[in-house]
Amino acid sequence: MQRIFFSAVVCLLFTTPVRAQNFLNHISADVGAGFTFPVGRIAGHAQNGFNFVASGGPRFNRHFSLTLDFSLHYMDVKNFLESPETGVDLSFGSMVRMWSLTLNPSYEFIKQERFSSYATGGYGLYNRKLLLAAPGVIPAAACDQFWNVCVGTSSETFTGDFSIYKGGYNFGGGVTFTPHVKFFVETRYHHMFTSKGATTVVPLTFGIRW
Repeated sequence: MQRIFFSAVVCLLFTTPVRAQNFLNHISADVGAGFTFPVGRIAGHAQNGFNFVASGGPRFNRHFSLTLDFSLHYMDVKNFLESPETGVDLSFGSMVRMWSLTLNPSYEFIKQERFSSYATGGYGLYNRKLLLAAPGVIPAAACDQFWNVCVGTSSETFTGDFSIYKGGYNFGGGVTFTPHVKFFVETRYHHMFTSKGATTVVPLTFGIRW
């Protein structure tokens, strides 16, 4: 009886890693960070920033996977709330935060032991939010048509769409290096359907993929 029990334990110890490995072969996940570059209309209203990304989902075969992707971008605001009377820039160190949650299919075109390349694209929910630094009392009232916000002559008189939820899409691709845990370099185009002109950014991201 003891031999039978011991044999069963040994078999379990050897088969569990194999099953875990088989499970991981059917899962795709990655995490990374990098730089975000505003393009289009927003390029005149925001500076280069940084990003964080994470995704995960099922891998259907060696080439095709489907992931839920989360991306987060921060950029300093520029040319913001310039007073028409004084010409003073009232940015106050403000920032814009943009995040997205999208469903993205991905396909690996070249898949070798130490190198692969892939393309991806998807659609989902986007949020853009203005993060105003605490200005206190400001010297003049001002509005910004692109951000669709206004600031009065006191810290209480802020109006407009500071946080917007809209649909959007992204597409791009990247390359991965080394087997097993892979390092990747990726770039994408993100397009958020905002009313005063689309909010578009191009992030360059570096990270680890499983």
